[in-house]
Amino acid sequence: MYKSEHPLKTMLQRSLLFAALGVLGTFTSLAQQDVLTGQYLFNGTLINPAYAGASGQWETMAMQRLQWVEFDGAPNTGILSAHGAIANRELGVGGLIAIDGVGITSTFELAGNAAYHLDMGESDLSFGLRGGLLQYRARLGEIDVIDPADPVYQGTQLSAWVPRFGFGALFRRNNWFVGFSAPMLFVFDKALDGGISPYYRNHMYAQGGMNLRANSWLSLSPSVLFRSTPDVPSILDLNLVATVSDTYTLGLGYRTGSSFVLITQCRLNKQFRIGYTRDFTATDIRTFAGGTHEIVLGWDLNPRAKQDMPFGM
Repeated sequence: MYKSEHPLKTMLQRSLLFAALGVLGTFTSLAQQDVLTGQYLFNGTLINPAYAGASGQWETMAMQRLQWVEFDGAPNTGILSAHGAIANRELGVGGLIAIDGVGITSTFELAGNAAYHLDMGESDLSFGLRGGLLQYRARLGEIDVIDPADPVYQGTQLSAWVPRFGFGALFRRNNWFVGFSAPMLFVFDKALDGGISPYYRNHMYAQGGMNLRANSWLSLSPSVLFRSTPDVPSILDLNLVATVSDTYTLGLGYRTGSSFVLITQCRLNKQFRIGYTRDFTATDIRTFAGGTHEIVLGWDLNPRAKQDMPFGM
């Protein structure tokens, strides 16, 4: 079952499986833990629906994230997203498809974003809404249950569709921005309580950043992201990204208590770009878990319409 016979690595792999089972036992499933990728710096709609259409152009992105690659059943995430501006850039629309899996559990999400952008002269204020459906599944037939009478583990598969809704706000002025969002504020799960479910933890994001033009070919973009989740330690991301000739991007990030992040992206031409992110785990699990990798492909339609925006949005 496992690639390595090292006792500590085997214990960690089993702990990963037990964590997935524990999630099921409390009815939260993996669906309530939104994945925080390193590539959100290049696509703000991943965490804030108010970003939809804010750049003035249509942007698409396909991303694959592989976490702890040395573990069987380790987390893996695939995301396909698109968004753009309509109605003279006053409105933004977009959509997202995400597939996530860990151990015996998996989720499939289909969501839509809508945003209103208010031009205030030298600044812009945006409001966004997100709505969608998330399906979570658990392959119960692949596990050995301690208590066969436990109603949670009856049958060979647990599956449900869950509607969920969120919002976001974004303020931009010249070369800086701040944003706040709750992408999953309300979740309706009839399988749990027939209404708004308290079992799904709401992730609250606060983000800020700016763009500093060092000279004609170099830009420096510091940014910060704070994520708060009830009953879970908060996360703080500190990032510094350098862009050379508006083509090559290289950055470093630190996620408190978790990892260091190497962030890269290259613009192949005015429309296409490719990016890679590497997480270096800072905890004891790093010896056996392997690394975390993200690769992203971007396609920008109508790039001439793009507005100058602070990096990190």
